[in-house]
Amino acid sequence: MGEGEGSLTEQAIDLRYEGRDDEAVALLRKAVDLGEPDALPELAYALLNSRDPAEAVRVVEKAVKRGRTDLYSLLASLASEVGDARKSERAYRAAIESGDASALNDYGIFLRGQERYRESIEILRRACELGDVLAPGNLVATYANELGDLSTAIEIGERYVDPGRPSVYPALAAAYAKAGRLEQADDLFRQGIEVGSPKSHQAYAWFLWTGRNDPVAAERQFWLAFDADEPNWSLGLGELLIELGRREEARAVLERGAEWGDLDARALLNENGL
Repeated sequence: MGEGEGSLTEQAIDLRYEGRDDEAVALLRKAVDLGEPDALPELAYALLNSRDPAEAVRVVEKAVKRGRTDLYSLLASLASEVGDARKSERAYRAAIESGDASALNDYGIFLRGQERYRESIEILRRACELGDVLAPGNLVATYANELGDLSTAIEIGERYVDPGRPSVYPALAAAYAKAGRLEQADDLFRQGIEVGSPKSHQAYAWFLWTGRNDPVAAERQFWLAFDADEPNWSLGLGELLIELGRREEARAVLERGAEWGDLDARALLNENGL
């Protein structure tokens, strides 16, 4: 390795940015063999976008069986991505039993995705009590979106909203919007951006699009999500561009997201024949 080239893992990440996934996977396999600490998760994410995404699960599962119990949460997330709910739940439970408190929040989201809402709320409340900074926002969203209980959602959101828990801002703002309190919602979405809420530009974009009927402002926020490298940034922007009849632009955006393992972006491409 020449001076300044960085680790094999770093080189592989650069290759993925260039869309050279096959080369990145080969380099990451070498990095794993050499014991580079971040190589295995990066390999899993790269494989998730390959012709055989289930290999991502197999690679991490083998590592877990060899003693990498720190990867239980990653295994759970990958299994969920490829549709293996049973394996995902087992891995989440194993992560929690091994002392990974942060897995509680992810497990709560998983249960919500399985429409097991009461179990999800129980787990998310437990995560809140243990100080997880993401769980309060997810708890607010579960009450507001899945259970339609806006009063409880707003009560919890107002109790927890704080710069130290940035995920609460967009969740509470969305609950305000559902309750017709649009000015409060708009203000809180903006505050969420200021405090660095996860996917805050996307959350505000959806509000501007669906709540304010302002697709121009929404598109601007979706592009800011891209600039901020927010996860899954391409999906909402792709949907908006399709809605506006700008299909070629939508295809380019969604293909970029799919290249980085966004399975929802890939599905939207296929659904719309792009």
